[in-house]
Formats: sequence, C-alpha cells, structure tokens
Amino acid sequence: MAGREITFHNKVEIKVQAQIFTGNTLVGTCVAGPGETGVLPAESVRYDIYLKDGATGWVIARQMDSDAKFLTLTRSNGRYIII
Repeated sequence: MAGREITFHNKVEIKVQAQIFTGNTLVGTCVAGPGETGVLPAESVRYDIYLKDGATGWVIARQMDSDAKFLTLTRSNGRYIII
C-alpha cells in the first residue's frame, strides 16, 4: 500500500532512530531528537518497528508485526516503552 505513513513521537531524553521493516527489507527510517516528531513511510499494513539510540545504535525498543499509525516512545522505571 503506497503512501502510508507512520508518525513517531519521541518523548524521551535521547535522539532516537526509528526504522520500519517488512520482512528483511527496510522501508522507512527517521531520526527524532527529544520532544520531536518524525514521519516514516511504510509500504504495507503490518511491519516491524525498531527504535535505536541515535548515538550508539543499540535497539532500545521494538514492536513486531504492528499495524500502528502513530508511535510514541516513553520511558518508565528505566525501560523504554512504545505506546
């Protein structure tokens, strides 16, 4: 499905790289600083989401087989959470 977009809200204190995959294919990426919003293109209805620390590249949160149109990264009790 061409033209689909996912909105990513970064509500944590670090720069985050968001990546959207379908299977093993990267179909969208963006970088958002603290408090920023980014938009990722997506080619399908379901996809895998990986959120990485912008400085180290470590995966800090992921959500598999998602159909979300809006993502928000928050932090609670020292853990990063996608809502």
